[in-house]
Amino acid sequence: MNRSFRLITLFNIPVEINYSWFIILGLIILTFSQIFSLEIPGLPLIVYWLISLVFSLLFFASLLAHEFSHSLVAIRNQLPIKGITLFVFGGVAHMEKEPSSPAIELKMALAGPAMSFFLAFAFFILTQILFSLGIPNYIYIVFSYLSYLNLIIGIFNLIPGYPLDGGRIFRAILWIFYGLKKATRIASVFGKTFALILMVYGLLVLFYAKNILGIWNIFIGLFLYEAADTSYQQIVLKRALTGVRVESVMTRAVVTVPAELTLDKLVDEYFFRFRFTSFPVVRDDQLLGLVTLHAVKEIAKERWPQTTAGEIMAPLSAGLIIGRDREIIDALGKMAGAGLGRLLVAEDGKLIGILTQRDITRLFEMKSRIEED
Repeated sequence: MNRSFRLITLFNIPVEINYSWFIILGLIILTFSQIFSLEIPGLPLIVYWLISLVFSLLFFASLLAHEFSHSLVAIRNQLPIKGITLFVFGGVAHMEKEPSSPAIELKMALAGPAMSFFLAFAFFILTQILFSLGIPNYIYIVFSYLSYLNLIIGIFNLIPGYPLDGGRIFRAILWIFYGLKKATRIASVFGKTFALILMVYGLLVLFYAKNILGIWNIFIGLFLYEAADTSYQQIVLKRALTGVRVESVMTRAVVTVPAELTLDKLVDEYFFRFRFTSFPVVRDDQLLGLVTLHAVKEIAKERWPQTTAGEIMAPLSAGLIIGRDREIIDALGKMAGAGLGRLLVAEDGKLIGILTQRDITRLFEMKSRIEED
């Protein structure tokens, strides 16, 4: 199930909203409706809710501008961006590959905080202009808080803990002296240390200050810790697998099933016997698709003797196959995008092998044991 939906496309970059985003949107509206009621008392309740809604939408627009600044710098440096997603902790730009040099990394990392500081300054000037014009305070107070929060976001992102922008700046500097892998490891340690400090602070706020905002510090700390660890593992994975071709890892002796085989025989003679969760389907040596155990389970058992593998298989498509000369890194991306644990290696419509996540994992584990920094 897709947990996000497409909102808009700007500069050829699709922007999606994860459903978790509505959680933080609701909390921000609730929190700032209470703050605004204290700052500017005497207004109808609906006015506070409307002011808070406008503020929340402009706040997330600021976060989007922050991510777009990263993305546009990346595109200018030949780094494709698959999209931007807004979710419960803000936003993230999805790069198809890592920066190729410390200089590009540095420019990309600086772009986000620079945008946040620019917005903080712009909202501050706008607040002063509206105040001098005598505009009602329930209008300019929105821009005042936007100025403050963008300043906080800019400062927070400069903390030298990966994967925050400051951590990426730190990594770019370390990269010059130690190489990408070691630089990422050091920056990730800083990131995880900062995340732990944030979680401890959140616990203290929650239990000693009796302030529920401590929960958010804990959640953000958990998110940053996981992100720092995952980012380092991705670098290790890419380093180990870059340059490795599908042909050198794939399994050549592949068990296939004929398209005419009925499901009762498919289960007894293939799934039970070989204990695989899917099989390529062929007819006259021509590859047709992939039949999975899940697809079989969708068919009522009494219909198995009358239903064939060819009738329920996933037809051959670009998402199911990969060429023998492609890199393993490309195959991993394709598996993740299609939600598959295996790809069929085909040439001229004929099956020549199969590549599974287990094959890739075994290769990675072996190379990780052999290769040292």
